[in-house]
Amino acid sequence: MHVFICTNDRTQTADHRPSCGPTITPEMVKEIKLWIRSQGLTNEIYCTKASCLGFCNPEGGVMCIWPQGKFIKGLTSVEEIKNIIQQEAEEAGLI
Repeated sequence: MHVFICTNDRTQTADHRPSCGPTITPEMVKEIKLWIRSQGLTNEIYCTKASCLGFCNPEGGVMCIWPQGKFIKGLTSVEEIKNIIQQEAEEAGLI
């Protein structure tokens, strides 16, 4: 399973469309990667920081679960992302 988490931040640009970056940061993605490692799942779950997944919204960040092709919008915390990853991994039979 491969998890892509958007950290695109437009707040410092002239583009005023919503972006994931104010809510989901690169440091949060690092924390998720460390959590995956601590769970012993580095061979089952890959996590990649993405610049833009194309589904920007004002409610929060966006992630994609692959190969399921599932996009989750409105993410606001590391714990929420961990719960989604764990649920998806269980459904895929990885844990």
